[in-house]
Amino acid sequence: MALKIAIATNDGKTVNAHFGSAAQIVIYQAEGTKWSEAETVTFENSTGACSGNHDSAEERLPAVSDCGYIIASRIGSRIQRYFEYNKQKYFEMPGTEITVILTKILQYTQKLMQRKEV
Repeated sequence: MALKIAIATNDGKTVNAHFGSAAQIVIYQAEGTKWSEAETVTFENSTGACSGNHDSAEERLPAVSDCGYIIASRIGSRIQRYFEYNKQKYFEMPGTEITVILTKILQYTQKLMQRKEV
């Protein structure tokens, strides 16, 4: 079963963007121990910095609606509640390398799968 992971980034290498103001959200598809970039969603009107206007965060929700994990440097509390309601996991991980995040999530999901098999 494939897993989708959305990461808010401005450089494609690290988590360095707030969810609501990211210039892009890169969506990865992962299965087993491998991942690949599935899609990059670009937001034209993004300043790349938090403006305090959370309407832009809500505009990004459709892009991550089928993602099991959402990673950003910051995620506002209203958007966190939305993810919780929709049973999506979210983490604030500013400055973390994307490859580290993907590796850790896949290791975690592999452990969960092994526990279910027992």
